[in-house]
Amino acid sequence: MKYFIILFLSLSLLTSCNDGDLITETFNFETNTNVIKCDASNIFYKINASEALILNTPEENFPNVETVVSTPRVVSIGNTTTILYRKYSQTVAANSICSSPAPATPVVLEEWNIIGGTMQIITTKLFDTNGTTVVAFNHNIVLKNVTFVTTGKQVVYDTYAFGNYRTNVVKLPFEFSLSQTIKCTNNNLIFRYNANEVLLLDLNQTIFANAVTVVGSPRTQLINATNKVVYRTYNGSLNGNFFCSSIPPTSPLLVDEWIGQDGVAGVSGIIKVETEALTNPTGFRHTITLFKVTFKKGFQTYTPLLDNYVFGTYVTTP
Repeated sequence: MKYFIILFLSLSLLTSCNDGDLITETFNFETNTNVIKCDASNIFYKINASEALILNTPEENFPNVETVVSTPRVVSIGNTTTILYRKYSQTVAANSICSSPAPATPVVLEEWNIIGGTMQIITTKLFDTNGTTVVAFNHNIVLKNVTFVTTGKQVVYDTYAFGNYRTNVVKLPFEFSLSQTIKCTNNNLIFRYNANEVLLLDLNQTIFANAVTVVGSPRTQLINATNKVVYRTYNGSLNGNFFCSSIPPTSPLLVDEWIGQDGVAGVSGIIKVETEALTNPTGFRHTITLFKVTFKKGFQTYTPLLDNYVFGTYVTTP
């Protein structure tokens, strides 16, 4: 009799202790490590037939900045970052995850939420075939100390490999070498445009003082709320009057806007102006250079290849 009691207790203990076998069997994503993002939301997901692993987190958590070795980017799970597992009634497609509201079929049969823990992200560069040009960044996502929960069940994982998410390097045309520098007469805008793209400067005009600068000692201003640098693209061709009109034209329409980020003295985001005197006709020519300027749209960033990007020249008269 003692033997049967001991056997019964032993079996009870084994069945009441969830060692993760259920999740290991159902969370079958080993052959699919690629993480995909929905176009119109911050939903990232992996699919395996009728199963999906879904992450909702700000895209800013995946900047195109390589992490330091052995120092991953750490994001707490909860509030703005949530993760869940779903099993559907049939094979699931992207529209079932990304559409709002979701289609009526397939039906969600089972759902597990993740509580607690952190999401650790290791970001590395991906190079072109030449081995030197960075074309993208890989973000390896690993979940640490997380608990999967559903009604009456829970499973704890010390480490759970979520997958890899790729972000491509932004390449803007940024080609103004054949365009002239234009200054509006009714505001402080100075700009260069080429077809449907424009680079705009809205600066404190003291940087264009009619005085020659010493070679190697340009006047400088930091990009900030007063000194603005903006890159834009439109859905049609531009003309010189477009940005100087007191009433903005209704077309072409703005497609993209990239804002120059605030500068740091002696480090980045610096506007430099070198001034030389002109004799015929009399005046001053100001060469404008943008030093280590980073442009940002949403979470994406773009930095011209040259640290010293020559915007162009602007002439003033005494």
